[in-house]
Amino acid sequence: MHTHRPPVSRAPSAALLRLALFIAALAIFAPLPLLAAQSGTFEGVVEVLWGDPSAASKEQAQHRIQVRTDAGQVIAIPNAGPSANAIAALSGNRVEVVVDEAAQGQRTVRFLRIIPTEQGDALLGGAVTGSQPWVSILCKFSDIASEPEDLTYFEGMYANTPGGLDHYWREQSYDLIDVVGSEAFAWVDLPNPQSTYIATPGSGTDANLGALFNDCTQAVNPFVDFSNGGNAFVGINMMFNGLLDCCAWGGSRFATLDGISKSWRTTWNPPWSFADEGIIAHEMGHGFGLPHSNNFDGDNNPYDSRWDVMSSATRNAVNHPIYGRLGKHTLSYHKDRLAWIAPGELFEPTANGTYTITIDQLALPSTPNYRMARLNPPTGNVYYTVEVRDLVGDYDGNLPGNAVIIVEVDPSRSQPAWVVDADVPPADTNFNEGSMWRVGEVFSDVGAEISIEVLSATANGFQVRIMYGSALPDALFDSGFE
Repeated sequence: MHTHRPPVSRAPSAALLRLALFIAALAIFAPLPLLAAQSGTFEGVVEVLWGDPSAASKEQAQHRIQVRTDAGQVIAIPNAGPSANAIAALSGNRVEVVVDEAAQGQRTVRFLRIIPTEQGDALLGGAVTGSQPWVSILCKFSDIASEPEDLTYFEGMYANTPGGLDHYWREQSYDLIDVVGSEAFAWVDLPNPQSTYIATPGSGTDANLGALFNDCTQAVNPFVDFSNGGNAFVGINMMFNGLLDCCAWGGSRFATLDGISKSWRTTWNPPWSFADEGIIAHEMGHGFGLPHSNNFDGDNNPYDSRWDVMSSATRNAVNHPIYGRLGKHTLSYHKDRLAWIAPGELFEPTANGTYTITIDQLALPSTPNYRMARLNPPTGNVYYTVEVRDLVGDYDGNLPGNAVIIVEVDPSRSQPAWVVDADVPPADTNFNEGSMWRVGEVFSDVGAEISIEVLSATANGFQVRIMYGSALPDALFDSGFE
Protein backbone atom coordinates (compact mmCIF):
# COMPACT_ATOMS: atom_id res chain seq x y z
CA MET A 1 0.00 0.00 0.00
CA HIS A 2 1.15 3.55 -0.62
CA THR A 3 -0.37 6.63 0.90
CA HIS A 4 0.74 9.98 -0.36
CA ARG A 5 0.05 13.66 -0.10
CA PRO A 6 1.79 15.67 -2.82
CA PRO A 7 2.70 19.32 -2.38
CA VAL A 8 -0.29 21.42 -3.35
CA SER A 9 -0.19 25.05 -4.41
CA ARG A 10 -3.13 27.42 -4.47
CA ALA A 11 -3.98 29.96 -7.15
CA PRO A 12 -6.77 32.44 -7.86
CA SER A 13 -9.66 31.31 -10.05
CA ALA A 14 -8.97 31.18 -13.77
CA ALA A 15 -12.59 30.82 -14.95
CA LEU A 16 -12.85 32.32 -18.41
CA LEU A 17 -15.32 35.06 -17.48
CA ARG A 18 -12.98 36.24 -14.74
CA LEU A 19 -9.78 35.99 -16.74
CA ALA A 20 -10.13 39.47 -18.18
CA LEU A 21 -10.40 41.03 -14.74
CA PHE A 22 -7.45 38.99 -13.52
CA ILE A 23 -4.99 39.76 -16.31
CA ALA A 24 -6.12 43.36 -16.76
CA ALA A 25 -4.64 44.02 -13.33
CA LEU A 26 -1.25 42.63 -14.35
CA ALA A 27 1.61 44.20 -16.23
CA ILE A 28 3.33 41.60 -18.41
CA PHE A 29 6.95 42.39 -19.20
CA ALA A 30 8.61 41.28 -22.43
CA PRO A 31 12.14 41.88 -23.72
CA LEU A 32 12.23 44.50 -26.46
CA PRO A 33 13.32 42.16 -29.32
CA LEU A 34 10.27 39.93 -28.86
CA LEU A 35 7.85 42.66 -29.87
CA ALA A 36 7.25 43.65 -33.45
CA ALA A 37 4.73 46.30 -32.42
CA GLN A 38 5.68 49.81 -31.27
CA SER A 39 4.18 51.53 -28.24
CA GLY A 40 0.46 52.09 -28.40
CA THR A 41 -2.92 50.42 -28.09
CA PHE A 42 -3.51 47.42 -30.30
CA GLU A 43 -6.33 45.06 -31.18
CA GLY A 44 -5.52 41.53 -32.21
CA VAL A 45 -6.19 37.84 -31.79
CA VAL A 46 -4.48 35.68 -29.19
CA GLU A 47 -2.44 32.84 -30.70
CA VAL A 48 -0.85 30.02 -28.73
CA LEU A 49 1.78 27.73 -30.23
CA TRP A 50 3.53 24.67 -28.85
CA GLY A 51 6.82 23.42 -30.30
CA ASP A 52 7.65 19.76 -29.79
CA PRO A 53 11.31 18.81 -30.44
CA SER A 54 12.37 15.64 -32.19
CA ALA A 55 14.10 12.89 -30.26
CA ALA A 56 17.37 13.93 -31.94
CA SER A 57 17.06 17.56 -30.82
CA LYS A 58 18.56 18.81 -27.59
CA GLU A 59 16.05 21.63 -27.36
CA GLN A 60 13.33 21.86 -24.73
CA ALA A 61 9.62 22.09 -25.44
CA GLN A 62 8.60 25.48 -26.77
CA HIS A 63 5.56 27.56 -25.86
CA ARG A 64 4.67 30.83 -27.56
CA ILE A 65 1.85 33.16 -26.56
CA GLN A 66 1.28 36.13 -28.83
CA VAL A 67 -1.24 38.65 -30.06
CA ARG A 68 -1.46 39.07 -33.84
CA THR A 69 -2.77 42.45 -34.94
CA ASP A 70 -4.80 43.07 -38.07
CA ALA A 71 -1.72 44.72 -39.57
CA GLY A 72 0.24 41.52 -39.09
CA GLN A 73 2.33 42.73 -36.16
CA VAL A 74 3.07 40.11 -33.51
CA ILE A 75 3.14 41.06 -29.84
CA ALA A 76 4.92 38.31 -27.91
CA ILE A 77 3.81 37.54 -24.37
CA PRO A 78 6.32 35.96 -21.96
CA ASN A 79 5.18 32.37 -21.53
CA ALA A 80 5.81 31.92 -17.82
CA GLY A 81 3.54 32.53 -14.85
CA PRO A 82 -0.19 32.66 -14.13
CA SER A 83 -0.72 35.90 -16.05
CA ALA A 84 0.65 34.45 -19.29
CA ASN A 85 -1.35 31.26 -18.82
CA ALA A 86 -4.47 33.36 -18.28
CA ILE A 87 -3.91 35.09 -21.61
CA ALA A 88 -3.20 31.71 -23.25
CA ALA A 89 -6.64 30.57 -22.09
CA LEU A 90 -8.07 33.31 -24.33
CA SER A 91 -6.61 31.70 -27.47
CA GLY A 92 -8.68 32.64 -30.51
CA ASN A 93 -10.26 35.64 -28.80
CA ARG A 94 -9.84 39.19 -30.06
CA VAL A 95 -8.34 41.37 -27.34
CA GLU A 96 -7.07 44.89 -26.78
CA VAL A 97 -3.64 45.44 -25.26
CA VAL A 98 -1.40 48.40 -24.50
CA VAL A 99 2.31 48.24 -25.29
CA ASP A 100 4.53 50.71 -23.39
CA GLU A 101 8.22 51.36 -23.88
CA ALA A 102 10.34 50.59 -20.83
CA ALA A 103 13.97 50.83 -19.79
CA GLN A 104 16.57 48.03 -19.99
CA GLY A 105 15.33 46.83 -23.34
CA GLN A 106 11.85 45.87 -22.20
CA ARG A 107 8.33 46.82 -23.04
CA THR A 108 5.29 46.38 -20.84
CA VAL A 109 2.21 44.68 -22.26
CA ARG A 110 -1.03 45.46 -20.45
CA PHE A 111 -4.22 43.55 -21.22
CA LEU A 112 -7.31 45.78 -21.46
CA ARG A 113 -10.33 43.76 -22.58
CA ILE A 114 -11.85 41.00 -24.66
CA ILE A 115 -13.53 42.30 -27.82
CA PRO A 116 -16.69 40.35 -28.77
CA THR A 117 -16.58 38.86 -32.26
CA GLU A 118 -18.63 36.55 -34.47
CA GLN A 119 -15.93 33.87 -34.68
CA GLY A 120 -18.11 31.23 -33.03
CA ASP A 121 -16.54 27.80 -33.19
CA ALA A 122 -13.24 29.26 -34.37
CA LEU A 123 -12.47 30.07 -30.73
CA LEU A 124 -9.99 27.59 -29.30
CA GLY A 125 -9.58 25.79 -26.01
CA GLY A 126 -13.25 25.26 -25.16
CA ALA A 127 -15.89 22.72 -26.17
CA VAL A 128 -15.17 20.93 -29.46
CA THR A 129 -18.07 18.99 -30.94
CA GLY A 130 -19.41 18.03 -34.33
CA SER A 131 -17.56 17.61 -37.60
CA GLN A 132 -14.02 19.02 -37.63
CA PRO A 133 -12.66 18.78 -41.18
CA TRP A 134 -8.93 19.47 -41.61
CA VAL A 135 -6.88 19.93 -44.74
CA SER A 136 -3.34 18.63 -45.22
CA ILE A 137 -1.22 20.78 -47.52
CA LEU A 138 2.13 19.40 -48.65
CA CYS A 139 4.83 21.99 -49.27
CA LYS A 140 8.33 21.51 -50.68
CA PHE A 141 11.21 23.90 -50.09
CA SER A 142 12.43 25.23 -53.43
CA ASP A 143 15.87 23.65 -52.91
CA ILE A 144 14.65 20.20 -51.72
CA ALA A 145 13.09 17.96 -54.36
CA SER A 146 12.21 14.91 -52.25
CA GLU A 147 8.65 13.96 -51.42
CA PRO A 148 8.90 11.88 -48.20
CA GLU A 149 5.42 10.37 -48.65
CA ASP A 150 2.99 10.39 -51.55
CA LEU A 151 -0.48 11.88 -51.60
CA THR A 152 -2.12 8.52 -50.94
CA TYR A 153 -0.32 8.32 -47.58
CA PHE A 154 -1.74 11.64 -46.41
CA GLU A 155 -5.22 10.91 -47.75
CA GLY A 156 -5.24 7.58 -45.86
CA MET A 157 -4.15 9.33 -42.68
CA TYR A 158 -7.71 10.69 -42.33
CA ALA A 159 -9.40 7.28 -42.66
CA ASN A 160 -12.12 5.93 -40.37
CA THR A 161 -10.19 2.71 -39.71
CA PRO A 162 -7.84 1.93 -36.81
CA GLY A 163 -4.81 4.14 -37.22
CA GLY A 164 -6.72 6.76 -39.22
CA LEU A 165 -7.33 10.16 -37.69
CA ASP A 166 -11.11 10.07 -38.18
CA HIS A 167 -11.24 6.76 -36.31
CA TYR A 168 -8.85 8.12 -33.65
CA TRP A 169 -10.73 11.32 -32.88
CA ARG A 170 -14.08 9.50 -32.86
CA GLU A 171 -12.73 7.12 -30.20
CA GLN A 172 -11.15 9.96 -28.21
CA SER A 173 -14.39 11.94 -28.13
CA TYR A 174 -16.88 9.05 -27.84
CA ASP A 175 -18.16 9.96 -31.31
CA LEU A 176 -18.73 13.61 -30.39
CA ILE A 177 -16.35 14.77 -33.11
CA ASP A 178 -15.12 13.42 -36.41
CA VAL A 179 -12.88 14.73 -39.16
CA VAL A 180 -15.18 13.73 -42.02
CA GLY A 181 -14.55 15.87 -45.06
CA SER A 182 -10.83 16.22 -44.38
CA GLU A 183 -8.68 16.32 -47.49
CA ALA A 184 -5.05 16.22 -48.56
CA PHE A 185 -3.57 17.93 -51.61
CA ALA A 186 -0.51 17.05 -53.67
CA TRP A 187 2.93 18.53 -53.10
CA VAL A 188 3.50 22.11 -54.18
CA ASP A 189 6.67 24.21 -54.27
CA LEU A 190 7.40 26.99 -51.82
CA PRO A 191 8.85 30.15 -53.38
CA ASN A 192 12.02 30.04 -51.26
CA PRO A 193 14.74 27.63 -50.11
CA GLN A 194 14.73 26.07 -46.66
CA SER A 195 17.30 28.56 -45.33
CA THR A 196 14.89 31.45 -45.96
CA TYR A 197 12.54 30.07 -43.33
CA ILE A 198 14.90 28.26 -40.94
CA ALA A 199 18.44 29.42 -40.21
CA THR A 200 19.43 26.19 -38.44
CA PRO A 201 17.29 23.29 -39.74
CA GLY A 202 16.91 20.53 -37.19
CA SER A 203 17.92 22.62 -34.18
CA GLY A 204 17.26 25.93 -32.51
CA THR A 205 13.88 27.63 -32.33
CA ASP A 206 14.13 30.04 -35.23
CA ALA A 207 11.65 28.72 -37.79
CA ASN A 208 9.65 31.60 -39.26
CA LEU A 209 6.28 29.97 -38.72
CA GLY A 210 4.41 32.98 -40.03
CA ALA A 211 6.27 32.97 -43.35
CA LEU A 212 5.87 29.20 -43.64
CA PHE A 213 2.12 29.53 -43.09
CA ASN A 214 1.75 32.41 -45.54
CA ASP A 215 3.82 30.86 -48.32
CA CYS A 216 2.45 27.34 -47.90
CA THR A 217 -1.20 28.42 -47.94
CA GLN A 218 -0.50 30.74 -50.88
CA ALA A 219 1.25 28.00 -52.85
CA VAL A 220 -1.75 25.68 -52.60
CA ASN A 221 -4.37 28.40 -53.00
CA PRO A 222 -5.01 27.64 -56.70
CA PHE A 223 -5.99 24.09 -55.71
CA VAL A 224 -7.53 24.44 -52.22
CA ASP A 225 -10.76 26.18 -51.28
CA PHE A 226 -10.23 26.83 -47.58
CA SER A 227 -13.88 27.87 -47.28
CA ASN A 228 -14.66 24.29 -48.36
CA GLY A 229 -17.82 25.25 -50.19
CA GLY A 230 -19.34 26.95 -47.16
CA ASN A 231 -18.24 24.34 -44.61
CA ALA A 232 -14.82 25.81 -43.93
CA PHE A 233 -11.99 23.59 -42.81
CA VAL A 234 -11.37 24.06 -39.09
CA GLY A 235 -7.69 23.21 -39.26
CA ILE A 236 -4.63 23.08 -41.49
CA ASN A 237 -1.95 20.40 -41.23
CA MET A 238 1.10 21.70 -43.07
CA MET A 239 3.50 18.91 -44.11
CA PHE A 240 7.01 19.95 -45.16
CA ASN A 241 9.62 17.92 -47.03
CA GLY A 242 12.51 19.10 -44.87
CA LEU A 243 13.34 19.85 -41.26
CA LEU A 244 12.01 22.95 -39.58
CA ASP A 245 13.89 24.04 -36.46
CA CYS A 246 13.98 21.69 -33.47
CA CYS A 247 10.33 21.02 -33.59
CA ALA A 248 6.97 20.15 -34.96
CA TRP A 249 4.50 22.86 -34.00
CA GLY A 250 0.80 22.97 -33.18
CA GLY A 251 -1.61 25.68 -32.13
CA SER A 252 -3.50 28.47 -33.84
CA ARG A 253 -2.99 31.03 -36.58
CA PHE A 254 -5.38 33.90 -37.30
CA ALA A 255 -5.66 34.54 -41.03
CA THR A 256 -8.06 35.32 -43.84
CA LEU A 257 -8.17 32.50 -46.39
CA ASP A 258 -10.67 32.39 -49.24
CA GLY A 259 -12.77 35.04 -47.53
CA ILE A 260 -12.82 33.28 -44.14
CA SER A 261 -11.23 35.27 -41.28
CA LYS A 262 -10.72 33.20 -38.15
CA SER A 263 -8.26 31.38 -35.94
CA TRP A 264 -7.35 28.26 -37.86
CA ARG A 265 -6.27 25.21 -35.90
CA THR A 266 -2.79 24.80 -37.33
CA THR A 267 0.16 22.41 -37.30
CA TRP A 268 3.63 22.66 -38.86
CA ASN A 269 5.14 19.20 -39.48
CA PRO A 270 8.62 18.11 -40.65
CA PRO A 271 9.06 14.59 -42.08
CA TRP A 272 9.92 12.89 -38.76
CA SER A 273 6.61 14.00 -37.28
CA PHE A 274 4.28 12.58 -39.93
CA ALA A 275 6.08 9.23 -39.75
CA ASP A 276 4.14 8.59 -36.50
CA GLU A 277 0.41 9.33 -36.37
CA GLY A 278 0.76 9.89 -32.60
CA ILE A 279 2.80 13.04 -33.22
CA ILE A 280 0.24 14.40 -35.67
CA ALA A 281 -2.50 13.60 -33.13
CA HIS A 282 -0.46 15.47 -30.49
CA GLU A 283 -0.09 18.55 -32.72
CA MET A 284 -3.77 18.44 -33.69
CA GLY A 285 -4.53 18.28 -29.97
CA HIS A 286 -2.67 21.57 -29.60
CA GLY A 287 -4.78 22.83 -32.49
CA PHE A 288 -7.91 21.91 -30.50
CA GLY A 289 -6.54 24.04 -27.66
CA LEU A 290 -5.04 21.32 -25.47
CA PRO A 291 -1.82 22.06 -23.56
CA HIS A 292 0.83 19.56 -22.55
CA SER A 293 0.35 17.43 -19.46
CA ASN A 294 3.17 16.20 -17.24
CA ASN A 295 4.26 13.78 -14.59
CA PHE A 296 5.08 14.76 -11.00
CA ASP A 297 8.87 15.10 -11.05
CA GLY A 298 8.81 18.90 -11.40
CA ASP A 299 11.53 19.08 -14.07
CA ASN A 300 9.31 20.98 -16.53
CA ASN A 301 9.83 18.33 -19.23
CA PRO A 302 6.30 17.82 -20.58
CA TYR A 303 7.07 14.48 -22.24
CA ASP A 304 7.48 12.39 -19.07
CA SER A 305 3.95 11.01 -18.81
CA ARG A 306 3.20 7.76 -20.61
CA TRP A 307 -0.55 8.11 -19.94
CA ASP A 308 -1.37 10.91 -22.35
CA VAL A 309 -0.91 11.65 -26.05
CA MET A 310 -0.50 15.30 -24.97
CA SER A 311 2.63 14.34 -23.06
CA SER A 312 4.67 11.43 -24.41
CA ALA A 313 3.01 11.07 -27.80
CA THR A 314 4.73 7.88 -28.93
CA ARG A 315 6.00 6.00 -25.85
CA ASN A 316 3.85 3.05 -24.73
CA ALA A 317 2.05 3.45 -28.05
CA VAL A 318 0.36 0.91 -30.28
CA ASN A 319 2.25 0.36 -33.55
CA HIS A 320 0.61 0.55 -36.96
CA PRO A 321 2.19 -0.98 -40.11
CA ILE A 322 1.77 2.23 -42.11
CA TYR A 323 1.35 5.12 -39.69
CA GLY A 324 3.87 4.10 -37.06
CA ARG A 325 3.25 4.76 -33.39
CA LEU A 326 -0.35 5.82 -32.79
CA GLY A 327 -1.66 8.31 -30.29
CA LYS A 328 -3.00 6.98 -27.02
CA HIS A 329 -6.01 8.51 -25.29
CA THR A 330 -5.66 11.85 -23.55
CA LEU A 331 -6.39 12.40 -19.86
CA SER A 332 -9.95 12.81 -18.62
CA TYR A 333 -9.07 16.41 -17.65
CA HIS A 334 -8.50 17.23 -21.32
CA LYS A 335 -11.59 15.34 -22.45
CA ASP A 336 -13.69 17.22 -19.92
CA ARG A 337 -12.13 20.50 -21.05
CA LEU A 338 -13.31 19.76 -24.61
CA ALA A 339 -16.80 18.75 -23.32
CA TRP A 340 -16.43 15.06 -24.20
CA ILE A 341 -17.39 13.83 -20.72
CA ALA A 342 -21.17 13.79 -20.36
CA PRO A 343 -22.58 15.26 -17.12
CA GLY A 344 -23.76 11.83 -15.98
CA GLU A 345 -20.26 10.41 -16.53
CA LEU A 346 -18.58 12.92 -14.21
CA PHE A 347 -18.69 12.45 -10.45
CA GLU A 348 -18.18 15.75 -8.61
CA PRO A 349 -19.17 15.84 -4.93
CA THR A 350 -20.58 19.12 -3.68
CA ALA A 351 -21.24 18.11 -0.07
CA ASN A 352 -19.03 16.61 2.61
CA GLY A 353 -19.38 12.86 2.78
CA THR A 354 -18.12 9.40 1.93
CA TYR A 355 -18.94 8.17 -1.55
CA THR A 356 -18.42 4.76 -3.15
CA ILE A 357 -18.46 4.88 -6.94
CA THR A 358 -17.43 2.78 -9.93
CA ILE A 359 -15.17 4.36 -12.56
CA ASP A 360 -14.76 2.52 -15.86
CA GLN A 361 -11.64 2.67 -18.00
CA LEU A 362 -11.45 5.82 -20.06
CA ALA A 363 -11.22 4.23 -23.51
CA LEU A 364 -14.61 2.48 -23.36
CA PRO A 365 -16.92 3.75 -26.11
CA SER A 366 -19.82 3.84 -23.64
CA THR A 367 -20.37 3.15 -19.96
CA PRO A 368 -23.25 3.05 -17.44
CA ASN A 369 -20.77 4.15 -14.76
CA TYR A 370 -18.51 7.15 -14.30
CA ARG A 371 -15.62 8.00 -16.61
CA MET A 372 -13.96 10.35 -14.14
CA ALA A 373 -14.23 12.08 -10.79
CA ARG A 374 -13.35 15.70 -10.19
CA LEU A 375 -12.59 16.63 -6.58
CA ASN A 376 -12.46 20.31 -5.73
CA PRO A 377 -10.88 21.37 -2.42
CA PRO A 378 -12.80 23.88 -0.27
CA THR A 379 -10.43 26.73 -1.21
CA GLY A 380 -8.11 27.55 -4.07
CA ASN A 381 -8.15 26.54 -7.69
CA VAL A 382 -6.09 23.32 -7.59
CA TYR A 383 -8.14 20.14 -7.81
CA TYR A 384 -7.85 16.42 -8.56
CA THR A 385 -9.27 14.18 -11.24
CA VAL A 386 -9.57 10.41 -10.98
CA GLU A 387 -9.75 8.05 -13.96
CA VAL A 388 -9.09 4.41 -14.87
CA ARG A 389 -6.77 3.27 -17.64
CA ASP A 390 -6.29 -0.22 -19.05
CA LEU A 391 -4.37 -1.91 -21.85
CA VAL A 392 -7.34 -2.05 -24.20
CA GLY A 393 -8.54 -0.94 -27.62
CA ASP A 394 -6.84 0.36 -30.71
CA TYR A 395 -4.95 3.14 -28.93
CA ASP A 396 -4.47 2.31 -25.23
CA GLY A 397 -3.35 -1.27 -25.80
CA ASN A 398 0.28 -0.68 -24.79
CA LEU A 399 -0.13 1.49 -21.68
CA PRO A 400 2.05 0.83 -18.60
CA GLY A 401 -0.74 -0.98 -16.75
CA ASN A 402 -4.31 -1.28 -15.53
CA ALA A 403 -4.88 1.09 -12.62
CA VAL A 404 -6.56 4.12 -11.17
CA ILE A 405 -4.76 7.29 -12.25
CA ILE A 406 -4.96 10.43 -10.09
CA VAL A 407 -4.15 13.80 -11.61
CA GLU A 408 -3.44 17.11 -9.88
CA VAL A 409 -4.78 20.01 -11.96
CA ASP A 410 -3.47 23.52 -11.44
CA PRO A 411 -4.91 25.84 -14.14
CA SER A 412 -2.22 28.45 -13.43
CA ARG A 413 0.46 26.16 -14.89
CA SER A 414 1.24 26.00 -18.59
CA GLN A 415 0.90 22.21 -18.14
CA PRO A 416 -2.13 22.10 -15.83
CA ALA A 417 -2.46 18.31 -15.44
CA TRP A 418 0.25 16.39 -13.54
CA VAL A 419 -0.19 12.65 -12.97
CA VAL A 420 0.34 12.08 -9.23
CA ASP A 421 3.27 9.83 -8.32
CA ALA A 422 3.64 8.25 -4.84
CA ASP A 423 7.33 7.48 -5.30
CA VAL A 424 9.79 9.58 -3.30
CA PRO A 425 11.33 11.19 -5.21
CA PRO A 426 8.85 10.95 -8.09
CA ALA A 427 10.05 8.90 -11.05
CA ASP A 428 11.56 10.75 -14.02
CA THR A 429 9.07 8.97 -16.30
CA ASN A 430 5.78 7.74 -14.93
CA PHE A 431 5.34 4.22 -16.23
CA ASN A 432 6.11 3.24 -12.62
CA GLU A 433 4.00 1.68 -9.88
CA GLY A 434 3.94 4.96 -8.02
CA SER A 435 1.67 6.47 -10.66
CA MET A 436 -0.69 3.45 -10.66
CA TRP A 437 -3.13 3.17 -7.77
CA ARG A 438 -4.13 -0.44 -7.13
CA VAL A 439 -6.68 -2.25 -4.93
CA GLY A 440 -6.03 -1.49 -1.26
CA GLU A 441 -4.04 1.68 -1.90
CA VAL A 442 -5.02 5.10 -0.54
CA PHE A 443 -4.26 8.60 -1.74
CA SER A 444 -4.87 11.43 0.70
CA ASP A 445 -4.46 15.18 0.63
CA VAL A 446 -5.48 16.26 4.11
CA GLY A 447 -5.04 19.95 3.33
CA ALA A 448 -7.56 19.60 0.51
CA GLU A 449 -9.78 17.34 2.65
CA ILE A 450 -9.70 14.56 0.05
CA SER A 451 -9.01 10.84 0.33
CA ILE A 452 -9.29 8.22 -2.42
CA GLU A 453 -9.16 4.49 -1.70
CA VAL A 454 -9.19 1.83 -4.41
CA LEU A 455 -11.59 -0.83 -3.11
CA SER A 456 -11.86 -3.47 -5.82
CA ALA A 457 -11.49 -4.25 -9.50
CA THR A 458 -14.61 -4.54 -11.66
CA ALA A 459 -15.12 -5.95 -15.15
CA ASN A 460 -14.29 -2.61 -16.77
CA GLY A 461 -12.68 -0.51 -14.07
CA PHE A 462 -12.44 -0.04 -10.32
CA GLN A 463 -14.64 0.72 -7.37
CA VAL A 464 -13.26 3.56 -5.28
CA ARG A 465 -14.21 5.16 -1.98
CA ILE A 466 -13.91 8.94 -1.86
CA MET A 467 -13.90 10.81 1.44
CA TYR A 468 -14.59 14.45 0.90
CA GLY A 469 -14.50 17.35 3.33
CA SER A 470 -15.25 16.72 6.99
CA ALA A 471 -15.88 13.04 6.26
CA LEU A 472 -12.13 12.41 6.49
CA PRO A 473 -11.41 10.40 9.66
CA ASP A 474 -9.33 11.96 12.41
CA ALA A 475 -6.72 9.24 11.88
CA LEU A 476 -5.70 10.86 8.62
CA PHE A 477 -4.99 14.13 10.39
CA ASP A 478 -2.74 12.27 12.83
CA SER A 479 -0.76 10.52 10.10
CA GLY A 480 1.76 13.24 9.49
CA PHE A 481 0.48 14.29 6.05
CA GLU A 482 -1.21 17.52 7.07
